[in-house]
Amino acid sequence: MGSMRAFLTSLIALGFGLHVFAENKPFASFIELPWSYVVGGHANGRWFSSEAAGKLLSEPATTYRVFTLEGEAGKVVGAKAAPDADLCPDVWLQKISNESASDTRRHAIGVQAAWDPMPRKSHAPSLTQEVYVQAMQAVLIGQGIERPEVKLTQLLRVDLDGDGADEVLTSATRYLTSDVPSAPRAGDYSVVTLRSVVGTQVETQYVSGEVYAKADLNAAPNSYEVAGLLDLDGDGSLEVLIRSSYYEGGGITVWQMQKGKLVQVLSIACGA
Repeated sequence: MGSMRAFLTSLIALGFGLHVFAENKPFASFIELPWSYVVGGHANGRWFSSEAAGKLLSEPATTYRVFTLEGEAGKVVGAKAAPDADLCPDVWLQKISNESASDTRRHAIGVQAAWDPMPRKSHAPSLTQEVYVQAMQAVLIGQGIERPEVKLTQLLRVDLDGDGADEVLTSATRYLTSDVPSAPRAGDYSVVTLRSVVGTQVETQYVSGEVYAKADLNAAPNSYEVAGLLDLDGDGSLEVLIRSSYYEGGGITVWQMQKGKLVQVLSIACGA
């Protein structure tokens, strides 16, 4: 009873009223693995930042269902959340108390929610399908690379909004020197796109990434990939989680389908 009273008090402090709480989905939180950073949370139709969600995660143990793109992969238990004071004070984390769990040592997303976070799974077609290679080529040309070398790294077909029609998420990365170099060369890139039917037209959206038409010795380029396809707010639609990484850190962004387009609703980043 005491913990519930403290939880509701925290919601009120963040601007929520008790009269709306019963009409909406309960508070949900999500963390990324293996670093156990709090990505954020959701309740009452509102997205919570890492800090705002972290302040609500005051219990000594929170159980998370762990998901990869392939499906559910076990459970982990997060301790009371706290800011990463040494490195990224605006990003909160929950140290994993069951350190022996294999899920803590690989990239995954942990979700604490009252609903099924993965009502639909994605399928991975062949990366060599010409229609998607050409679509990515057009995106990169539009971003300034005249003759891009297309290297698809992910191709995920999934019905994001539950309307019966699949969308296709595509990731592509080409860095000449390494997977995540310290400086990009001309023609380097790492991007994530969404291909979907809007009205009667097939459209390709440049969602997230970096494209370098010219070499940039001052840049610290990131590699981008889809990290999760999960229902984080309980509305039956899938949010898209995109992981970015560079040689000294990385981050996670959360994207929601709105009127046929992906719109960013949350983000965390941490690095030196």
